[in-house]
Amino acid sequence: MNQETTYIIRSKLNGYVWRFKYHLNGSFKSFEILEGELNASQVLWLFGGKKQDKFQEGHFPIVESTIKVWQSKLKDNFEITIELPDISFNALWNLHDVKVKKVQAEKAYNKLKESDIIKCFLTASPYDRYVQRKGIAKCHLSTFINQRYFEDDWKNAK
Repeated sequence: MNQETTYIIRSKLNGYVWRFKYHLNGSFKSFEILEGELNASQVLWLFGGKKQDKFQEGHFPIVESTIKVWQSKLKDNFEITIELPDISFNALWNLHDVKVKKVQAEKAYNKLKESDIIKCFLTASPYDRYVQRKGIAKCHLSTFINQRYFEDDWKNAK
């Protein structure tokens, strides 16, 4: 189940391939070199560093919005493909381990805006940790959606 956005960056000049992954909230998850090796100038360009007694700022896309800029500004040098996250009802159903009232849950899901669907995915793990910490029963997915549990701050809930 893919719940992150993946960008595959292919150099048009020298064939190296990089993969960047971002969480649903746009924060950085991982960077991997799939083909080729970083040379000194690529390291300097990506991460920054000292060059001829001057500090050069890097271009590493630590947030997803930066890599989106690459799509337009660097299209002459890179081919960028995107694998979008799976935010379907089935993905959310599989993430939620209380498997009852599926029909009601799907009806509730279908009424949500995309931004609320993303919040459901983002709050699933903090909610799981909360119910485990408190030793309470986890609600049905239909309740989670209809009662808008995804709007609660489960990370800081006491």
